[in-house]
Amino acid sequence: MRQRFRIVAAYDPQALPRILGVFAQRTLVPTTLSSQRRSGMLHIEAALDDLDAPTAAIIAAKLCESVLVASAVCDAVDAATSARCTSAPAITAAA
Repeated sequence: MRQRFRIVAAYDPQALPRILGVFAQRTLVPTTLSSQRRSGMLHIEAALDDLDAPTAAIIAAKLCESVLVASAVCDAVDAATSARCTSAPAITAAA
């Protein structure tokens, strides 16, 4: 099953390596990965194939533990279930 992670993180040079590190710790490589700066934050989308929902929920929770991550949402692309996690961003956009 394909899982899609949507992550909002601080616009910081360490955000992408830290987020990818969460996947790497489980020896996972995203099938697709994109990022975009919007409103001073980094919006990241990563898709992984053959990932079960319980593991995706654990990864979403781990992503939310990162000091640079404001929110992480994981949705199964072909199912209605999702794992949602939100935390306060440690670094906010510069005004």
